[in-house]
Amino acid sequence: MFPQYLYKNNSTSSFFFCSYIPLDLRHLYDGRIKFRISLRCGNKVISKKICLYLNKQTQIIYEQIRMGKSLSIDEMKRILKKEIEKSKKHSSFFSYVGVDRSKERSKQEGLERLQREEIGLKGRKKTDFDDEVETLLKNEGITDINRKSGTFRVFRENFIKIQNLKIKWKREIINGETKAEFDLVSKIIDGEEDDLLGEIIDKKDAFARRTHLQPVIENYAPEPIEPYLAETKLIKEVVDEFLELRKGTIGEKMLGEYRVLTDEFIEIVGNIPVSSLSKEHIRTYIKTQIKLPINRRKNPKYRDLSIDVIMKLKDVKPQSRVNVNKFLTRLTTFMNFGVSQGYIKENYILGMKIPIPKTEGRKKREPFSPEDLVKILSPKTYLDYTIDYKKISSNQHTTFTTNKNVKLGTPYYFSFIIGIFSGMRTNEISQLRVDDIVKEGNVWMISIDETEGKSVKTTSSIRKVPVHPTLISLGFIEYVKIIKSKGFDRVFPELTKQRDGYSTKISQHYNEKFLPSIGVWKKQVKVLYSTRHTF
Repeated sequence: MFPQYLYKNNSTSSFFFCSYIPLDLRHLYDGRIKFRISLRCGNKVISKKICLYLNKQTQIIYEQIRMGKSLSIDEMKRILKKEIEKSKKHSSFFSYVGVDRSKERSKQEGLERLQREEIGLKGRKKTDFDDEVETLLKNEGITDINRKSGTFRVFRENFIKIQNLKIKWKREIINGETKAEFDLVSKIIDGEEDDLLGEIIDKKDAFARRTHLQPVIENYAPEPIEPYLAETKLIKEVVDEFLELRKGTIGEKMLGEYRVLTDEFIEIVGNIPVSSLSKEHIRTYIKTQIKLPINRRKNPKYRDLSIDVIMKLKDVKPQSRVNVNKFLTRLTTFMNFGVSQGYIKENYILGMKIPIPKTEGRKKREPFSPEDLVKILSPKTYLDYTIDYKKISSNQHTTFTTNKNVKLGTPYYFSFIIGIFSGMRTNEISQLRVDDIVKEGNVWMISIDETEGKSVKTTSSIRKVPVHPTLISLGFIEYVKIIKSKGFDRVFPELTKQRDGYSTKISQHYNEKFLPSIGVWKKQVKVLYSTRHTF
């Protein structure tokens, strides 16, 4: 039986350290229950000792977070002391697993990587480090942070020097100029790290007393994440960078879908260093996804359950393989970004899509046939389900129709015919603003963009389309003028924005009531969105 902080991933040979966040602190982490870190070690005995050490450190950190101390010179000393401690551990570990000095190619690649890091570091302004320094301080429980204070600037100055010394230290290890202290790892495991750091700390404190400022620490390099991880960004950090760069280039809905997808990917494979990703992680992701239910985040039955819990449930209807391949396609975009930025060696998803049975293949949407359009646009039928759509009430004794027109009759009426005559997406129609209907020369146009809280699927969706003469003859332009005269900003003010935009009610009406009632609707094949395909 493993201790509660030692975790074994069956998909790999490595152990993980797992820490459960105390109940009184979970509100600081959006209710997150735990986090885990790969030890990159397959030896159970050694992993257990490393976890014992890490568990003690995390308990100290939790106490510091509870205290919420302000930043002071003494606090800076304590934090940088810990950075030195991490540095010593990481340096030995780096010398052990980082580069094989017996192989000239590996050695050269390591030196080139360090050169790139050094160039990137020298190209940054001091203020470019402010976010990293503030994050480090916050992780240590410091909440009273003033970036303009002299204390902060002194701390930042030393932090930058440490980053430079880290590269120098690693270069010496690769070149064999510094003998790696391999015994340090075993001493850390045995809990003897304090003795090893004593001399370093004494020297640092002496310097501090002379200058009354934060000391400059030489020849020792910190590991900003954990001493047992290779120097790299975690997946979550790269995901945040990926999504930040895509803001404004894709719609908010698509951006949200990427966020959910990448969060789920991290939940399955872990928030590991992005450079450690491999085909094995993709296999683990696929094996897990093909067993998960569709829309688990929306389904009340599963949305509050972790993936680990869901995987242990019985009678879970798995989502389609088509769905899983769609996720892989989206993740491929993220992987390509990682490769282009030098975070990931290659796109490990390529060639990993799973085969689809003929019976499971996604059917493409079909346009409405002439016969379908005759049924839909038959005047009595169309008006009965749009402008004249009545609210139907029923009980066990009687069913009756009121004389009150439904609130959404107008958007029901125009949405279908605008779609037929313009090819616009349903949500593009539903979110239209009065100012989007403009006249250029003698032609009325509909402007489709992302201004005023609107969204489009992609940047190529930003466009203008002409208002068809039939729409004008049916009174669309006159209707917009009336709406504008009443002081409304939006063409269909009755519609409210929901999770998927403004089109939810319209899509439900057509796909659940109108089209099925006249025998036209086919699941995922012939729906309201088929107006775009018909156009």
